Amino acid sequence: MSTPTRPYAPIACGLVDELQLRAMRRTPVRVTFLKEGAHGVFEGRIADIRSRDGAEFLLLEEGPTVRLDALVEVDGIPFGAGC
Repeated sequence: MSTPTRPYAPIACGLVDELQLRAMRRTPVRVTFLKEGAHGVFEGRIADIRSRDGAEFLLLEEGPTVRLDALVEVDGIPFGAGC
């Protein structure tokens, strides 16, 4: 699981909506995220978005669970992690 040690920084609601839409439609995605100081990449489908311990997480089918504020880019849409 990608869990940064810094406090959770919520992402824009519009970006969460984009993720939920892709999950609902089961659209294949390309997700770039921060993982241990480097970029990780996942290609597949979003299973769900969940909240836990004051943070939101992207659950990827057959892939990692990624905290939303660790997202760098989803399908070419910049999420701004690491800025």
